[in-house]
Amino acid sequence: MSKVRHSASAENDLLEAWLFIAEDSIEAADRLLDQIQADSRNLLLQPKMGRTRDELAVGLRSWPTSTPYVLFYFVEDDGITVARVLHHARDVPAIWNWPRH
Repeated sequence: MSKVRHSASAENDLLEAWLFIAEDSIEAADRLLDQIQADSRNLLLQPKMGRTRDELAVGLRSWPTSTPYVLFYFVEDDGITVARVLHHARDVPAIWNWPRH
């Protein structure tokens, strides 16, 4: 069975997003994480459909969610590992500490 795993950086990204949105609405923050989780599971159906991002880390791919956040992930034999979950407005190339595959 395919699995979605999260790196420590991705878990931290999700927590930061939840905390930011929860300042205004806990329900909205919960909905955001639920939608990101659903989009992550959908990637399991065709994990290579995301854009390759080898300029950031070898084997890294990205996929826009139905929220303002983008999943950055690695394809594994038994699923995907989400490396980061970043707002689409972030300066992604300026981030230097990408998890490695």
